[in-house]
Amino acid sequence: MKFIASKLVLDVIVKIAAIIAEYNPFHNGHLKQLRKAKREVGADILAVVMSGSFTERGDICVADKYTRAKWAIEAGADVVIELSTVYTLSNAQFFAEGALKTLSMFGEFTLCFGTETEELNDLSMVAEFMASESKDMSRMLKNFLSEGYSVAKSRSLALNLIRPDIANMLQMPNNILAVEYIKAGAKYGDKVDYHNIPRIPDNDRTIASSTKIRNRLYSGQSFEKLVPEFVKKEDMVVDPTTYGTISTYALKSKTPDELAEITNIHEGMENRISKSDFNSFEEFLGLTTKRYTRSTIKRIAACTAVGVTKSLVQLAKDEKPYTTILAIRDSKRKKILPLLSSADGYFYYKPSDCEKDSPVRPLIDLDEKAAKVLKLCSKQKTE
Repeated sequence: MKFIASKLVLDVIVKIAAIIAEYNPFHNGHLKQLRKAKREVGADILAVVMSGSFTERGDICVADKYTRAKWAIEAGADVVIELSTVYTLSNAQFFAEGALKTLSMFGEFTLCFGTETEELNDLSMVAEFMASESKDMSRMLKNFLSEGYSVAKSRSLALNLIRPDIANMLQMPNNILAVEYIKAGAKYGDKVDYHNIPRIPDNDRTIASSTKIRNRLYSGQSFEKLVPEFVKKEDMVVDPTTYGTISTYALKSKTPDELAEITNIHEGMENRISKSDFNSFEEFLGLTTKRYTRSTIKRIAACTAVGVTKSLVQLAKDEKPYTTILAIRDSKRKKILPLLSSADGYFYYKPSDCEKDSPVRPLIDLDEKAAKVLKLCSKQKTE
């Protein structure tokens, strides 16, 4: 696809490159991706939609959303907008749908993402196959689900039997998200173009995953060479132990009926949680099954702590897109703000700008509650 997304603002064509991110924390690999995206797309504006206080896998973030957004601006992004908590704390499909819906407020754009597969056409073919789901695929998926496997695992097992070539590509995490992005973007037609940035293995020892960096952070090991100099250890003040205590209390204090209202909880899981004799977050994570993976269990804990209900998820699905600004480059304000202000959705420069009677007010309030939970888990910054 050679079309470069753009939008006419004040009689000027603006090319927009977009990235979906978590930056938990921001590292050298992210810096490399941002620079490549802007350069290879030839973008006037590099926009990032970023999760707020939690990640898609259900982890609380190491730093607040404004700090992480500032890192992105330092690295070259022009604007960072928030991906709502209802989308963040969900499976890959709904995460992708929410991110594309939020980015649609920019009009036309090129979505950039990292992949293990080099050819974008291969991923587009996979996305098309997954979206069209054959009768054989549906039947096998249903069979594996009935055996207690999660949706993701059931799909993987079914693909291994029907299309092992596709199954191999979907063993890799970045490819999985890329396919979900392309599937979600189909709704917006030619308003969304795609540009993949293949992750080619190299011997650069200054690049490591966010997971590895968090492990080094929590174990007291050095990681400074793995992040840009503007990413400071003293900004990563969130204590996961405190969060574990808060989420455990939330889970233990709710009745089965209250738990049943929480998104991600289905098929009697509320009764299993209520009857389980867990007394710590780690013990709660032991409730994993074939159907409820560790990531799903962590999302359940986060959704319970914050209050992400099924009704709020439905509200997000039914309403127009909405977002707030987390950070913006001063020199690009005059180009970016008209784009968002004229969008067919709800744009607020900051959460307090949202009217009390706005249809999306409960969702904005949810994002603020998630931020408050993160703040409760934060230690004092050291000078």
